[in-house]
Amino acid sequence: MKKLFTNNVEINSNLKAVTDVLTNAFTLSKWNYAISEVTEAGTDKFAIHRNEPAVNQDEVVTVEQNDNEVVYVSRGGKLEYQLVFQVSQTDGHVLVTEIFYVLNNFSLPEALIVPITKKSFNQNLKALKNLIEA
Repeated sequence: MKKLFTNNVEINSNLKAVTDVLTNAFTLSKWNYAISEVTEAGTDKFAIHRNEPAVNQDEVVTVEQNDNEVVYVSRGGKLEYQLVFQVSQTDGHVLVTEIFYVLNNFSLPEALIVPITKKSFNQNLKALKNLIEA
């Protein structure tokens, strides 16, 4: 498992509201606009499909919650990864730290994939903030 990047965002909300959205995979398409379909594939396991071109057009994601973390583990796509959301409540807002780990030997050069993926995931994090604060 190799750490590729970290993103952060502050959300004007409470811890429960943020973790409720993060743990509900069916809300993914509301803050990750590339996702077109989420279907249940087992206990805490979800099949995700994207109509737009992406490294992972299709993948299966498991969602786990531990204390102040929500963890997505993606399998079945070209890029298998673990996405950890660390959440902490402070004065009137929640700090969300997103950490992206690669789980498999992905063939694209790191210097190419990291900036593109980091930017894309950061846009999703900002969309999560907008969804929760709306």
